[in-house]
Amino acid sequence: MEIPGEYTDKLNITYTYSVKFEESKNIKWASRWDYILESMPHTNIQWFSIMNSFVIVLFLSGMVAMIILRTLHRDIVRYNHMNASEDNQEEFGWKLVHGDVFRPPRNGMLLSVFLGQGIQVLIMTLITLFLACLGFLSPANRGALMTCTVVLWVLLGTPAGYVSAKMYKT
Repeated sequence: MEIPGEYTDKLNITYTYSVKFEESKNIKWASRWDYILESMPHTNIQWFSIMNSFVIVLFLSGMVAMIILRTLHRDIVRYNHMNASEDNQEEFGWKLVHGDVFRPPRNGMLLSVFLGQGIQVLIMTLITLFLACLGFLSPANRGALMTCTVVLWVLLGTPAGYVSAKMYKT
């Protein structure tokens, strides 16, 4: 269809399309994404970037550790050279932390409960991820992930209780 050359008014053109979905019975549910993953270019693991990030994290952690060690060493040397007459002076540096470290918390029961639950969730998550990485928890098995997490949650109640009781006791 051609538009006449002398046409000067506003022209509205409506575009339409149609889609027809066809179900392929010969593709298994577990391998439904294979053709997309195989067609994607550059899906190799970027080992150089991973190692670069790892080295940067190690370097920065080493720098922070050196700064903390220098500060601690300087404070320890200063504590060792204090005279007996200076013992009455106000405490400074890391000695100020001493009073806070050995003070019992106000809500010890709540702290121990949260610590026990955190241990339970952490161990459950790590075991579930480990089993998923090994391939035991396939997406093809519907509900396997939730079943695994619920069973691990129940089984890890005993270690969580132990950690909570040990923390409350101390």
